[in-house]
Amino acid sequence: MNDQPIEPGDLLAYLDGAALPHVEQALQASPALRQELADLRQAEQALRQVFGGLPLPDPQDLVDVATDQATPQQQLRVAAYIRAYPAGQQELAALQAAATPRSSPRVRFLAVRQTGALAVRSAAADATEQSFYVGELAIQVVVRIAPPSDDRWRLEGYVTQHDQPAAGVRVTLRGTHARPRPRLTDTDGFFAFQRLAAGTYRLQAALAQGTVVLPDIVLRNE
Repeated sequence: MNDQPIEPGDLLAYLDGAALPHVEQALQASPALRQELADLRQAEQALRQVFGGLPLPDPQDLVDVATDQATPQQQLRVAAYIRAYPAGQQELAALQAAATPRSSPRVRFLAVRQTGALAVRSAAADATEQSFYVGELAIQVVVRIAPPSDDRWRLEGYVTQHDQPAAGVRVTLRGTHARPRPRLTDTDGFFAFQRLAAGTYRLQAALAQGTVVLPDIVLRNE
């Protein structure tokens, strides 16, 4: 049985095509979650009808604003949405009422860049690779960025702890103009994000001892 919790952003990432086994299992087991997924699809369609060709706040924007995790761009999108669509105020108020703060803040560890990273499986031979380490946790995160194809990037890597692959680690990539993208590492500690637009991204890996935060990653089309 998979006890991995469904967190904000998981269902949206699943709708985007992310491979999230714990979401698949939860959907199979929970009619309520399947209904929530259907509601998300319907809400997105309704937003598109209301806004026409204007930029849409996606449902994750509302979640992030309600939980005080929104970027300035998300805040602007939500503010414009509420002005144009008064019912959005009720949606935001309901999310804020449901948002419960953590009893204690999650410990965060800033990973330090290393040199001489180990190889990580990738189809791109000319990818750039960097390694990051957190001594307190004996955690290493290796990141490889493949050259862009059609102005889209691929970012992949793996997580080890005490020199052993760390499976089932929740790795999240948050972009300046994009919703959070969660992944779970496989049995080799491997993760991958595909078709990324140029921009600045923050990669985080959540473990039981705390969240490992990497320095910002900038993808720039030269």
